[in-house]
Formats: sequence, C-alpha cells, structure tokens
Amino acid sequence: MDKKIKSNVFFSLKFLIPILILIGLLLSGISAGIITFEKPLEKITGKITAELKIDFNDGKNFSQSITIENSTVLSLLLEAEKFEDIAIDANYYEQYQSYLVDSITYMGKTYKSGDQGHWWIFKVNNEFAIESADKIYVSDNDLIEWKFEGF
Repeated sequence: MDKKIKSNVFFSLKFLIPILILIGLLLSGISAGIITFEKPLEKITGKITAELKIDFNDGKNFSQSITIENSTVLSLLLEAEKFEDIAIDANYYEQYQSYLVDSITYMGKTYKSGDQGHWWIFKVNNEFAIESADKIYVSDNDLIEWKFEGF
C-alpha cells in the first residue's frame, strides 16, 4: 500500500473511531434509560387533594382525604397529625440524604420501624416508590398508602 494512502486512512480513522464510540455510548444510554428526552418531574404548585391511607398491619387503619399546598409524600403524612390521634416521627439520615419515617403512633400505640422485623413502606397510586417520601411530590387525586410491613 502506498505510504500516502496509509497516512490518509490512519488520519481518517483517528476521527471516525471516536465519533463511532460516542454514537454507541449515546445509543446505549438511551436504550438503558439513562439518557431520556422526557421532561423532568416538576413540583405541583397550588393546592392539591390526595387520599392518605395508613395500614398498621394489626387491624387498625387510618384514611383521610387531605388538601395541602406543594406537598411531598412525607409532608402529606405529617399533615395527618392535624386530624386524629396520630403522631409521626421522621428523621433525617445523612447516609441516605433523606428523611425516613421512624415511627407512627396511632391511638396510643407506637409502630416503630425495625420492631419485630416491621418497616414503614409506601406506595403512590399503587406503585412502590423508588425514592424517599421527602423527594416525591404529590399530584392532585393521588393515592398515598403507607403500611407497617413485616419481612
């Protein structure tokens, strides 16, 4: 092969290979869902009304329709303290960079996460959340369900 042709081929490959790698990475990111063109979730402004249900896993249940402004799942739960004999204990955990519900006291009984293998979990519109309750915003007519679940 002619030396000039070899030089031109190598010069072209120096540009072509990185471009092909970038295109491959972009397509891989899109197919894996890492790169998305969807509009990011925004918090709802104004008042919303959502249904809050709490299952204490011992026959006791709490259910209330709550109207609140700019609410996360956690702030909606905390708003329940205004309605009945209910108290919420949520604390910030640096390692998770989130607030977690440590216990809910209802009708004089405390249901504490970690007691006898039970933990507080929640769903939004019948789907388990993939983020903590202080990071998920509630939309109008959402159903928020908390359960003291044993594992």
